[in-house]
Amino acid sequence: MFDTKFHANQEYGVKVVINKQDVTNPVKFKTKTTVSGSKDLNPNSVSPVLKTDLVIQLDTEFPYTLKREDFSVNATSTKDAAYIRYLNVIAVDDAKKTITAKFGGAWSGTFQMSIRHKAYGLVDTKDMILDVSSRITSISPKLGSIYGGTLVTITGTNFGTKKTDNPV
Repeated sequence: MFDTKFHANQEYGVKVVINKQDVTNPVKFKTKTTVSGSKDLNPNSVSPVLKTDLVIQLDTEFPYTLKREDFSVNATSTKDAAYIRYLNVIAVDDAKKTITAKFGGAWSGTFQMSIRHKAYGLVDTKDMILDVSSRITSISPKLGSIYGGTLVTITGTNFGTKKTDNPV
C-alpha cells in the first residue's frame, strides 16, 4: 500500500522490505502524463453467429512496437461481467498501429472491449463498445401463395455474405 500521491511525469522509487531485510535492487517507475488508448473499432457491430475480423485502431502515440504475441483482446458483456469472449489476435500493423482480432460469436448484446499489452498493461478502451446482434429491417413480399414457391427477400444487418451463413 502506498501513502504517496503520485504526480504525472515523475519518477518514484520503491524500497521493498521482506522479513526486515531491504531488497538490494529497489524498484523504480515513472508515471505517464497520458494513457495511450484505442481510437476505433471496425466493425463495431457484428453477427452473433458469424466469425468476424475486428480491426482495432490504437493511438498513433502508442509507445511500443506492435507484435502480435504481446496483445490479448477480450469482449465482456455489459449485462453479465462473468460472460467474457476471448478473441484471437491474428495480426498487427505497427505502421498503422492496428490490431486485428478474430471474433467468434457470442450472445446478443453489447460488449466492452478490453486490450492488454504484455509490457504496457491495459490499454484505454472505455468508449470501445461492440454491438453483437442481427436485425431484420424488411421482408418482401408480405403476401404469398398458400401453395409455396414465393421467393422471399429478408433485408437486415449483420447477415453473412454466403447464403449458407443465413439459414431461414
